[in-house]
Amino acid sequence: MIHRRDAGATWSGNHRYRATEVLLPGDLDELAEVVASASTLRVQATRHTFNDVADADRALVSLERLPTRVEVIGDRVRVEGLVTFAQLAPVIEAEGRGLHNLGSLPHISVAGAAATGTHGSGVRNGNLSSAVRALDVMDADGRTHHVDQAHAWFPAAAIGIGAFGVVTAVELQTEPTYEVTQQAYTGVAWDDIAGDPERVFGGSRSVSVFTTWGDPAHDLVWAKSDDGAPDWVEELGGRPVGDDIHLGRIRTVDNTTPRGTPGPWHTRLPHFRADALPSDGDEIQSEYFVPFASARDALAAVKAVAPAFDAQLLVTELRTVAADELWLSPAYQRDVLAIHFTWRNHTDEVLAVLPHIEAALAPFDVRPHWGKAFTMPGEAVRATLTRADDFLAAAREADPRGVFRNDFLRRTLGL
Repeated sequence: MIHRRDAGATWSGNHRYRATEVLLPGDLDELAEVVASASTLRVQATRHTFNDVADADRALVSLERLPTRVEVIGDRVRVEGLVTFAQLAPVIEAEGRGLHNLGSLPHISVAGAAATGTHGSGVRNGNLSSAVRALDVMDADGRTHHVDQAHAWFPAAAIGIGAFGVVTAVELQTEPTYEVTQQAYTGVAWDDIAGDPERVFGGSRSVSVFTTWGDPAHDLVWAKSDDGAPDWVEELGGRPVGDDIHLGRIRTVDNTTPRGTPGPWHTRLPHFRADALPSDGDEIQSEYFVPFASARDALAAVKAVAPAFDAQLLVTELRTVAADELWLSPAYQRDVLAIHFTWRNHTDEVLAVLPHIEAALAPFDVRPHWGKAFTMPGEAVRATLTRADDFLAAAREADPRGVFRNDFLRRTLGL
C-alpha cells in the first residue's frame, strides 16, 4: 500500500505546494507504479528550496520510505534513496574517503543538491554536482536508466532540476580524507574584499564573506584551510571572533562547526553542525552567479543599489565556484562569484526588491540559483545558458509525455 500525506510547504514556509498530496512508495516497485500511473509528478526531497521548482499541479513523490544505502566502491560512493550529506559523510570518512566540498549546511539531500547545482566555496572547488559520476533515473514509464558520463544525457541530467525523472541513486567521486581548520574574522576592510577578490577568495581552500553592504563591522571573513589557520586574513587586519558569530543580522548560537582546531573535512567545511538546526527557517534565500573575472564591478553594482533592499536583508554571503561542464550549471565553463542573499521572510517585499539586484547584475551575464527566489524572466535566464537548447532536447527525449514538467520549467526554460 502506498502511503500519502499532505504536501505542506518548503523549509521556510515561503512557498506552500500547490500539489494536493505526497505519495510515499515503500520500494522501487511501488515507485515505478506511482510514476507510470502519473500524468504529472515532481519529487519532494528535503524541501530546502525557496520557489516552486519542486512543485506540481497534482501530486509529489517522496523517497523517504524507500530503503537507503551508502556504498563505497573504490574511489566512488553510491548513494541510494533519500540520503543527506550529514548521513553520507561519516560513512565515507570511516572508509578513509572524503568529498571535495560541502555546502554550508549538511542537512540537504544528495540528489536534491546535485539537481539544483548547490555548492560550497573555493576558487578551485566545483559545485556539489561536479562530483557526480552517474545517476539512476526512473523515467515516466517506470524504467530506470543508468546515466553515466558516457551517456548522452549526462551533462544535462547531472543538474537536471527534476526534468529527467526520479533520481533513485547517485554516484559521487571521492578523494582521500583530509583535515580542515577554519576561523572566522572581523576587521577586514571592504575595500580589500571588493578590491582584491583574487587574494581574498584564493587565500584558503574555502572562503566565505558575510556582509550587510553598509557598516563594515558587519563584514566577516570565514576561511577554511588545509594547512592550519591562514596568515593572509590577519595580514589584512582580520581578528578572530569569539564563540558567538553574528552573520550580518543573524546571530548564531551553538550551532556552527568548530573553529580554531583541525578536524575531518565534513566537520569543518559546512558552516552548521549536522546535529543542530542551521536556523529556524524563518527566511527567504536568493542567489546570483556572475563571472569571477567581473567580481569587482559586480560587487560595486550591488553595493550601489543596497539601500533599495537593506530593510529586507539579513545577510549576504559571497562565495566562489570553479567552472564545470554541466549544461545548466551557473558555473558552466566559467569560474563564478556567488552572491547569496538571506532575506526576512516577507515574500511580497522580497520579490519587490529582487528586480533591483537583477538589473544591477544584468550586465555581467548573471545566472540565478535554480532552487532560490528570483524574478528574472525566462528569456533572460535562457540567454545566459549557451546549452539551453541541448538541455531541452535531452529532457524531451527522456520524458516525451512531459510528466516531470511543471510551471517552473515552463516559465524559466520553456520546457
